[in-house]
This record gives sequence, structure tokens and C-alpha cells, in this order.
Amino acid sequence: MLTASSQYKEHMKTSGRLRNQTYIRVTIGLINQQAQSSAFVPKSEQCTYYSNLKWPLDNYEVKELYATCDQDYTTLNSKMYFLPRTREDVVLNQGIVSEELMGPVEIRFPVQYDIKGLTIEFGKAYPVDFIIESNNNVVSVTGNTKEHFVTEEIFEGATFLRFVPSVMVNGKSRFRIHKITMGIGIYFDNQRILSATKKEHISPVMEELPTIDFSLTVNNKDRAFDIENEESSVNFLEIGQGISVLYGQELDDGSVEWLPGAKVRLKEWSADDEQMNFSASDRFEYMDGTYHKGLYRPDGISLYDLAIDVFSDAGVDKRTYWIDSYLKSVKVTNPMPVVAHKEALQLIANAGRCILYQDREGNIFLKSSFIPDMESSSDNEAYFSHAGSVLDKAVKKAYAMTTQDYTSVAPTQYFLPRQGEGESYLNVGYVSESVAGSDGFFAVNPALEINLEASFKCFGLTLEFGSNNPAQMVFHVYHDGELVEDYKLTDLTATTIISHEFEEFDKLVVEFTKGYPNNRVVLNNIAFGDRTDYVFEYGNELTKTPKGTQLPKVREFQVIRTLYNQAGEKKELAKETIAVTASDNRYTFYFSNPSYDLSCELTETGEGQTATIVDSSNYFATVEFIGVTGIVEVSITGREYTTVQTKVSRQLNPTGKLEVWENPLVSDTVHGANLADWIGDYMKADREYDLQYRGEPRLDANDIAFLENKYVPDLLLRVYDHTLKFNGALSGTIKARRDMSNVATAKD
Repeated sequence: MLTASSQYKEHMKTSGRLRNQTYIRVTIGLINQQAQSSAFVPKSEQCTYYSNLKWPLDNYEVKELYATCDQDYTTLNSKMYFLPRTREDVVLNQGIVSEELMGPVEIRFPVQYDIKGLTIEFGKAYPVDFIIESNNNVVSVTGNTKEHFVTEEIFEGATFLRFVPSVMVNGKSRFRIHKITMGIGIYFDNQRILSATKKEHISPVMEELPTIDFSLTVNNKDRAFDIENEESSVNFLEIGQGISVLYGQELDDGSVEWLPGAKVRLKEWSADDEQMNFSASDRFEYMDGTYHKGLYRPDGISLYDLAIDVFSDAGVDKRTYWIDSYLKSVKVTNPMPVVAHKEALQLIANAGRCILYQDREGNIFLKSSFIPDMESSSDNEAYFSHAGSVLDKAVKKAYAMTTQDYTSVAPTQYFLPRQGEGESYLNVGYVSESVAGSDGFFAVNPALEINLEASFKCFGLTLEFGSNNPAQMVFHVYHDGELVEDYKLTDLTATTIISHEFEEFDKLVVEFTKGYPNNRVVLNNIAFGDRTDYVFEYGNELTKTPKGTQLPKVREFQVIRTLYNQAGEKKELAKETIAVTASDNRYTFYFSNPSYDLSCELTETGEGQTATIVDSSNYFATVEFIGVTGIVEVSITGREYTTVQTKVSRQLNPTGKLEVWENPLVSDTVHGANLADWIGDYMKADREYDLQYRGEPRLDANDIAFLENKYVPDLLLRVYDHTLKFNGALSGTIKARRDMSNVATAKD
């Protein structure tokens, strides 16, 4: 669920009255993707040695600058770096920089392209007056006042774009292009949008691939998008172009809070005299290439490394995906079968107890989706303390201590044994070594560190202290080694319930900054709350009573394990007659069954002719020919793996059906048992709900939320289908399954 301000949450939860105005903005990028991907700078000698001639064309940002001797360019505020003397030492992206002061920059294309507009980031030293030349157009720009420049001029049949400045904002300066996009975007808002629908689906156990489908209908009564209008923007739309969606909500103070909705890719469009319709989908729609690189690895490969290999083979930019570091600890030996790249990622997600999804910025995530194991420790605890037990939820004992106003004469505390080797102590939770002074402050602040098996996001914590609870504390929240949040808390009580939405974390450091005067810190238990503060309530969010469905019970759940064995004689796996030329001297053979111990040979070999396998997996072999031209026959021989299957079972109910799950990556018994527990918990929650509600842009598929219920307090649901509609106002429908996660409930 997307984070939003408390004012936004309060407004959206307000019952008994209409919400204020809801807004939507949709931008469709009119980018000539072929021109963008094939553009290059031909005359490197016209650019400085510290230029980067590729990244400005690949959507990289210029974030840090080198100091140069251009007029009024270098600042003395420690935000610039000294310029290296040689190209080899240049590490910062400076974009394209002309060699001469106010020198030209030229960008070329291998073939002619029609380019609808340009979007350019010039940086702080932008041109005021300049011209843009192309094959059939010359655009003169005067009086430019911005670093960010956009023109809607059409450059038809362009094989080059040449930028020639005449006046720079800072005087005698080199001409710079930090980033350039071959196109602009169409912009729609409430004035033109008739309706918009976003549909999301995520299976909590990756039974199917995740999907995002977006549809948009806009007013076309002025026929601005007539496909016969040569000047219409519709003529420059292309399959796969980016679509950005923003939702806005007017708050009670009159301000508008904007929330990112989605970044999807254009799939199709059509127009008539009344309206124009667009449809778009997620990135997985286009990841339909085939992964052939599956390998049996006796020593195993982590699912993290396997996912990187799949992304790389699919040509996915590493800046646009994120893989949970937890997957580094999960290893598999079996080869990935021959499947589409998106299906390979689905298998990895399921095997790693993760979900695969695209976030609102269009990035792909592989993220753990289970309650991780946690361990707590401290390097500041008394000799009788048990810092590791604060997570076990057990009732703690208490020792009598000599600290101020701590020991009671009631028979509720135990005599404290002396410290000695082999001495056993009662489970007292965490007791700090440090003792607060008379003012409550410590010489060394005691702290407790909690490390998680995988990252986790939660709403709320419950802390149970012993006698004389501390006064102040700070939560230091870490993710992948980076500090993401410091949350300070004062006015603590014996049982402190914290209603705060913590950032996602895999390490939590609990630091006590002020205690009870002349006392140690005694912390009995920490309970993590549910990961949500959202409630579907009658008469508020819900517009219709929920429809509940009892699903068929599952008696037994089985996970199939697949074991690979090397066996059998070598045999011919493939034989083909192919044509070889000097420029095309490689050929790839594909196998239907996983194979190994590969070799190749020419049926008839001439003098100096060789055929060598230069790349292979269990499902393909690429052969390179040397000294061979013309028609030749090639044979590939090798051995095929044999497989056997066994199973790991989990009993879920006394009666019901048998459910079998097969993931070809799973071979290990412990791995299969973990998967059986994860999917089994999902199947054991055998009730589904259909909800109609007022609509909330913060909600995503796979979010969890509470549902008001007469018989079950704090009934928890996990959303797997979410449809958000806009037609001037918001409405939504949800399909969700009851969530049986064994975490403490905590609701705002």
C-alpha cells in the first residue's frame, strides 16, 4: 500500500459526506523508440574528452558536475569536482559537451526517421538562442529561459539533428546536452478524460503471472485525434510507448495530494468522432522471449543469481528491477526449463517464496512474501539477560534488583543468583547492562538489534516493559545496509502500542535514549503488528455488503521434487544441413530434453575445416565454423539427463481434495518443505470475498487490509484482484482471500 499523509488518510476515511474533487493525469510518451535506440554522435572530435556520447541518449541523468573554465559556470559551494586530466580517469557523466565555446553538437541516425518533438535537458549552462537543423527542417529558438526544453516541431525524414547555439545564458560557454529524448508526451487531465480503469492481479503464491491492464477514454469531439489528420499526435503513437498515470485528491485545506498510479506501456488505440480509446499493459506483456540457458549445477546457484541471468538474457536494464537479497540464501541445482523470460521469473519467485510484480514506477520487483525469521541480540545486556527471547512472546519472570524503586516485597520477583560459570537463569527478557543516572540518561545508551531473514514491512509494534519502563527511545530502521528511517518515541508506558507505518526493513535497532532514573531497561517482549492500517468498514469504504465464498477444502498438499541423474550412452541429439558464410559462421541447435556432455562434428570434413561448440546449456549448443563456406551437415551428440520425482506432503484438513504443486526448480527436501508450508498456509485460508468500495488509489494488489465482520474481529484479507475506476469520481472492486498470517494484530 502506498504511503500517504495523515491528512490524506483522514479525508479518505471520512464517512457521512462526499469526498472533495478527485483528479487524474495521464501522459503518453510520443517517443520514436527506434530513433532513440539507434541515435549516435558521429564526430567525437567536436566534443570534449570528458563527454559521454552514449548515456545522454539512454536516459541517464547528469547528477554531479566537473568544474571547468567556462564563463560563470564553476561554483565555489563544494558541489563540483575537479576535472581529471585524461579520459581514462573520467568517472562522472557530463553528457555531451562541445569542444569549442558555443560549438555545435550533431546527432545522427542510420536511416530516416520522423520525430515528433524533442525533449532536452541542457543543464545549468543552457542556450538562450540556438537553431536545430535536420534534413528537411530548421527550427530557430530565441529567448529560451529553461534548462528543460521541449519543442513540438516535427522533424520528418531526419537522418541527423544538429544543434548550433548563438547565445548562452552564462556567456562564453561550451554547449551541453545532458539528456535528449526523441519525442514528447500527450497530456490528458480531468477536462478531457471521460473514464479510466486500472486492473491489477497478483497471485500471493505466484500461481499465475502478475498483470496490470489500464484503459483510457478521452473526449475527441473536436477530432484532434483523427487518424487522417497528418498533424495529429495519434500518427506518432507506437506500440510499447510509456504511459504514466497520476491520481490527485483535494484535501480539506484546498491543497491537492498527488499519488503515482502506474507506469504501463501502450498496447493499442482507436478513435472515432466522439472519443479515443487507449489500452496499456505491464512490462511482462513484452517479456515473451524464450530462456534457453538452463543448466544443471551440482553445487547449486542462488535464485538471486539465476534471476539476474534471466533479466540479462531478456535485455532488461538493471536499473529497472530489484531482487530481494534474501534470494542469495536460496540455492537450486535443477536447470531452468525452456520457458518465456516472464515465466522463468515466475518460477523463481514461487521457488523463493516471493511475489513478482511491477511497481508504480514501472520497475520489476522480486520480493519475499512471508513472515521472516527474526533474531534479537545486544552487546549491552546484564549477565542474566536473554535478549534473544524478546521475540518469543512467552511470559517473562522478574528478578529483584537493587535499582531505585524496582524491587517489590510482593512474591512476584525472584532472588538473583550470583554470576557464575554454568549458572542457569530465568527467562527475564532483555535487561540492559547500563544503568540510567539520576536524570534518566545513560553513559552508553543500551540498544537491542533485531535482524530479519528477509525484508519486512509492518504497521505498528507492541512493546512490553518490566517495572519502571524507560522514558524515550529511537527506532533505527535499515534495509540492505542503508538507514531508511529514524523514528523517535517519548512518553512510554508499561505496554506501549506504536501505531506507525514503518518503512520496509531487514534490520531494526532499538535504542533507549532515556530511562527511569537509576534503573536498567527491562524489555520483556516485542510483538510486530499487521502490515496495514486500512479497514473496509460498512457505511464508509464499502458501497455494498461483501460477498463471501467458501472454497473447497484441501485435505493434503504435495510439492513435487525433481531429481536429475546422469545416465545413458552418448547419442545423436541433432543433425542439420546448414549454409555457412564468412560473415555468418555460427549456428545454434536447440534440444527438447535437457542434455550434457555435448560435442559436434562435420559429416564430411575438408582440410582446415573445424566446427566447435562455443556456447551451450542443457537446452542449446552454438557451433562456430572455421574454414567452412557453403552447405555442410553438422551432428551434435551428447547424453540426456534422466529424472525421477518424489514429493513432500503437508496435511491441511481431515477431509477435502488432494492438491499437487510442481516447480521444476525444486529438488531439495528442506526447500520443498518450506514451499509446502508457504503455499499450504495460503490454501488453508479457504474463504474469498468480493468487495465493492469507494475506491482508493493507495491500494495495490497483494496488499492486506482489515474487513469489518460481525463474527470475526479484525478479519484480515489479502487482495489479489483490484480494479480502480475513474469517471469523474473513484470507485473500486476487490477480490481478496482471507489471510491467516500468525502475526499480532495492530490497527489504527
